[in-house]
Amino acid sequence: MVIPAYTREDVLRLPQQRPPLPTPGGPVVRAASALEIIQAIEEAEDGSTIVIAKGHYRMPRDCILTKHRVVIRGETGNREDVILDGGMEFDDDTPVFRTRNGAPALIKIAHARGVTIADLTVANNPKYGILFFGDAGVHDLKIWNVKFHNNWARGLKGTAARSYDDRGYPPEVLPVSPEALARIRPRGGEVRGCLFICDHAKRNDKDQFNGDYIAGMDLMNLKDWVISGNIFVGLRGKNGEGRGAVFIWNQSEGVTVEDNVFFDCDRCVALGNPSGKAGKPFHIRGATVRGNLLLGGSGKGIEIDYGDEITISGNRIASAVRSAHAAIHAIDIASTALVTGNEIVRGTGPTYNLDSKVRVVDDRVVEAEKT
Repeated sequence: MVIPAYTREDVLRLPQQRPPLPTPGGPVVRAASALEIIQAIEEAEDGSTIVIAKGHYRMPRDCILTKHRVVIRGETGNREDVILDGGMEFDDDTPVFRTRNGAPALIKIAHARGVTIADLTVANNPKYGILFFGDAGVHDLKIWNVKFHNNWARGLKGTAARSYDDRGYPPEVLPVSPEALARIRPRGGEVRGCLFICDHAKRNDKDQFNGDYIAGMDLMNLKDWVISGNIFVGLRGKNGEGRGAVFIWNQSEGVTVEDNVFFDCDRCVALGNPSGKAGKPFHIRGATVRGNLLLGGSGKGIEIDYGDEITISGNRIASAVRSAHAAIHAIDIASTALVTGNEIVRGTGPTYNLDSKVRVVDDRVVEAEKT
């Protein structure tokens, strides 16, 4: 068994690719200032392309996209060349970023199908880099070659399909039926070739979770999504108990998490949530976690909680510092989960924490070398 002894710098040099962007079929709008970016997004036409010029943009407020088949992209194709910067952390006394319609996020998406965001960086936000409303019909969303840099809650956030426009109505006064909510849940999304990175562990404890409310993405109610070819680096809570770099739950189905690299993240793949199970038939169903490389991290490598029909295959997992948590954790499984063909270098902690419905086949487990 050979699992690479990568450094942070090695991981950041790994090649990433995104699919080719569509040829513009509608108006092309060029933006070269923060206000032009906001105006272009909020006044976009269906089918338009917004090209952002090379630059570092201090964003004064969020912007909300509500049109279909819009492409928002950096001009050069290099995500380092176009930076949308929120300019603050969670505990800033004098925030410079203003937000509307929910928590702070640089770009928000609602009632928009077929949106693509590519080739840029979203950075330095106390909450979310990109947020989409999970109860607003955001279908076929593509996030390609985006760098999520120092977003101190989640880089990518998808809210729950529980009311409409995330208004938080109690169940007895929902403005739309559960059947309608099922139709408008997020479908067919892709996150490919992105980098989720923080320069240091979260330093403040003002997030109601003692400084551990941080993840790469936190997505709910998904249907048929793919998370592929991304890199996650240094997503750590203040106390080493950050959430999953990939955190997907709340009745999500048909999710594939494949060919990603995780380095020095508290928790890597978390499908399902140990809390919030009341009133829900499942958190994750029909999911596949395969071909991922998980290096370091003190928490769980792969966590499945409150799920069914799960396959975990061909992943490589190594952490010399994991002591209290298992490399692969799968509990509260309704009927079936298969763990097969994984390579695990076991440090000081356990290899598995599995319930009786989980079957392990052909995994290869070795002890970490003592130094």
